[in-house]
Amino acid sequence: MRFHRYGLVALWVSAGMIGAADQPKLTPTQQEVISAHEARTAASNKRDQAAYSRYVADDCIFSTDNGTVATKAQVMAHVGKLPTEYDRSTKPREYLVHVYGDTAVLNLRYTTHEQFTDSDIVSEMRMTETYVKKDGSWILIARQWAKIPTSFRKPVTTDTGIYKDYVGQYEWRPLDDVETISLKDGKLWTQSGDDAPEEFLPLGNDTFFLRTELGTNKFLRDAHGHVTGYTYQDADGQEVHVKKIN
Repeated sequence: MRFHRYGLVALWVSAGMIGAADQPKLTPTQQEVISAHEARTAASNKRDQAAYSRYVADDCIFSTDNGTVATKAQVMAHVGKLPTEYDRSTKPREYLVHVYGDTAVLNLRYTTHEQFTDSDIVSEMRMTETYVKKDGSWILIARQWAKIPTSFRKPVTTDTGIYKDYVGQYEWRPLDDVETISLKDGKLWTQSGDDAPEEFLPLGNDTFFLRTELGTNKFLRDAHGHVTGYTYQDADGQEVHVKKIN
């Protein structure tokens, strides 16, 4: 397997398998939890701080996709100060709700569409929320969300004639994990062990990405033009250098 995908592949696969047709029938209590989430989301979209506040505990923990932790006050301030040209809409789906007495955990996938003056930004996210029932209402006490590697990054047209230079085996040390890059029908593919092959999609003649990762992969050459490996750069700028072994 490639860098940092241990355990995550199963998550993406299972998330993709929980579609509308497979959604289990919800109990009335589970539907109550989902309704509380949807009401809070609607309040956020309308910039209605008072309505939003009713569904959130004062000491609620918001853990964001960049690893920071926010308070209710910080989130409330953001809800009320969105610029007029910003129109955030969400498309929640794939609900999973587990209820434990007066506590409930909600997991869902959603799409955010952020419309600005001259451009749109679309993101795919997965969220887990924890609720407690208080005075007959489900109140949010914790929220954690993470960005799913985007499918909106677009590959570009490149010189596929040079792809043969990238074919070979690459080693991810110290994992002793050998990755095979192959060429088929003018496309580059990567595969490790028993994993299913994934297409390397081009961002340039020497730079590629995978649908399941946020980072990029840039092939390296020596002074003679021979490919020696590639550098994987994660979304936060950290890098891993992968050696070509044959």
